[in-house]
Amino acid sequence: TIGAIKELASLLKLPNLSRIELFDNSNLFGDFKVSGMVVFIDGKPARNEYRKYKVSVDVNDDYNTMKEIIYRRYQRAMVEKTRLPDLIIVDGGENQMHVAEEVLADLKINIPLVGLAKNDKHHTSGLIYHDQIIPIDHKSRLFLMLVRMQDEVHRYAISFHKLKRGKGLTHNLFDDIKGIGKKRKELLMKAYPSLDSLKKASVEELEQLVPLDIAQAIYSYINEGEKNETNTNK
Repeated sequence: TIGAIKELASLLKLPNLSRIELFDNSNLFGDFKVSGMVVFIDGKPARNEYRKYKVSVDVNDDYNTMKEIIYRRYQRAMVEKTRLPDLIIVDGGENQMHVAEEVLADLKINIPLVGLAKNDKHHTSGLIYHDQIIPIDHKSRLFLMLVRMQDEVHRYAISFHKLKRGKGLTHNLFDDIKGIGKKRKELLMKAYPSLDSLKKASVEELEQLVPLDIAQAIYSYINEGEKNETNTNK
């Protein structure tokens, strides 16, 4: 890892390279747009400094998504005077990289920024730096470290997306069942914050929070949906 960090610093001509922050967006299924930021210090993940972002822009707008999260991250860092990274890596194309550079320039923050170049199979093939693609040997320590970092930020963004999607589906489900008002919905959402947790609930457990007929309606709704999805996938 130390060798890979030194190789990256030499490649980009950076005098110091300890803290790296990576960004990735996730909008699987076309909804619940979220982004994730992971931090690596001296090549090792600093998980207590990871950040999740709920994004306000359109789910298909990667350009403005990157613009929003880069601004939110570094504008807040300036206000709170927290440590800035030595390098930013954007897991996106040139458009996302350029908008990130524009935001940093507007904030008057000078941080080196690179993008991950992809080949025709959408596999990482090198770095985009100052509008140039720097190829990287796939057998090098640097390449293996970059892939590990990319996998980590992707995993983190996807896990947050799944959590938000589960909460959103649960929220919509409660809206569809007669007899569940605002207070009951809040109570149920607190007890079952995700769709997966609700799937594991029995009628008896649900009845501790709502009347029996509503508990049975929730249970039937969930299980009928599962059966229909299973039949559709066969």
